[in-house]
Amino acid sequence: MILPYNRRMADFDVVVIGGGNAGQAVALRTARAGKRTVLVDKGDVGGLCALRGCNPKKVMVRASEMLGEVRHAHVHGITAGDISIDWSRVVDRLHSFTDPIPAQVEASLAKAGAERLRGVAKFTAADRIAVDGRELAAADAIVIATGSRPRALPIEGADLMHTSDDIFDVRTPPRRMAIIGAGVIGFEFGFVFARLGTEVSIIEAKRDPLGGELDADFIAPILAHGEKLGIRWLWNQQLRAVRSAGDHLTLELGDRSLEVDYVLNAVGRAPAIDDLDLERAGVRRTPKGIEVDDHLCSPHNPRVYAAGDAHGRWQLSPVASYEGRVIAKNITARGSAKVDYTALPRAIFSTPPIASVGITEQEAKRRGIEVDAVVNDMTSWKVHAIAGDELARGKTIVERATGKILGAHLCAPTAADVIHIFALAIRFGMTREQLQDLVYAYPTPSSALASTFTQY
Repeated sequence: MILPYNRRMADFDVVVIGGGNAGQAVALRTARAGKRTVLVDKGDVGGLCALRGCNPKKVMVRASEMLGEVRHAHVHGITAGDISIDWSRVVDRLHSFTDPIPAQVEASLAKAGAERLRGVAKFTAADRIAVDGRELAAADAIVIATGSRPRALPIEGADLMHTSDDIFDVRTPPRRMAIIGAGVIGFEFGFVFARLGTEVSIIEAKRDPLGGELDADFIAPILAHGEKLGIRWLWNQQLRAVRSAGDHLTLELGDRSLEVDYVLNAVGRAPAIDDLDLERAGVRRTPKGIEVDDHLCSPHNPRVYAAGDAHGRWQLSPVASYEGRVIAKNITARGSAKVDYTALPRAIFSTPPIASVGITEQEAKRRGIEVDAVVNDMTSWKVHAIAGDELARGKTIVERATGKILGAHLCAPTAADVIHIFALAIRFGMTREQLQDLVYAYPTPSSALASTFTQY
């Protein structure tokens, strides 16, 4: 039982553990609302997305995309001559974006009136934590926004593998790279390094690209496009060991061995919550992360909230920021704000990008919903043909009875932008006829949107 707290005895109103997108969203808003707020993080603030994820990755992705576009410029009558890329300069450029982030976040926290404390946080009771021995009591809430860490593989030679946390310091692309896992991380870095000329092998324990998030009929041509770029997909292969063999590494797989120069562990990320001593606060966890309700509050300790990768529902940076805003509303207004994941757009920055929102055709079948699902190869459509796009593909899932849009998948250079139109349509219950009735600027990728409902 948590007793009513004497606010005068509390060190802070709000204690936030973690300085990523979710933690910043809570700390900045509660501090601006007049709450005594402290943000605790053992390292530099900024979070995975800004420091070791979305932003630096996009610098790499864009560089590899530009390299591909220059090589493809002959389609537009442009002779480019000899083409090369200085990857070390790309790494310098990405650090020009990431290096200033911690100081910028520190300044934002200070301006908002939030304190910043560096150290390792552990729960000591339901309403307090210790930071390197110093105990802090919270009158209103403790928010866990600790993010995630690369998921370890319990195999021989695991220490010889690299993770997405340190690939941003690779200044010379390896000649041969193995990527373990065909999820988002594997896809994105696989396409980047294949564009650079690296021999890329993506190894997956099942035949399950992107964790089954997209329907097989939509993704098959994307896998073929990856093969055209030089990616080798190795399905149903269990990695058993990684061994050093002089100037290279040997991977022992289920039915073969593979020699490479660099191994990237891309099997996913796990919530970074193991060292928090959650049991002291009565906070429970699930296999995915911290157990929370739709208010992002622990059902077993009403003073504790969790956001972002810490609870593991969605490992997406914009979702973490959104959840931080929901928690801040519940703390400052003592309200009952709930999360709504109805229409979350997701983007995978392969080459070209893949974007999706809503449900798949297979998910609709599992739910017993009758749908019209249309897949279109859009490469020959005017807007993509004029641009010289090598791959453009779309799939829409529409409820047969109502005409409402339930899901969409896109793969094209502009997919990550156009997907938001479908997200809005799903969020507000629009039908395909309503989207078709809109007038779009032409010729643009959005103008082709209405045609994705008709088989060409």
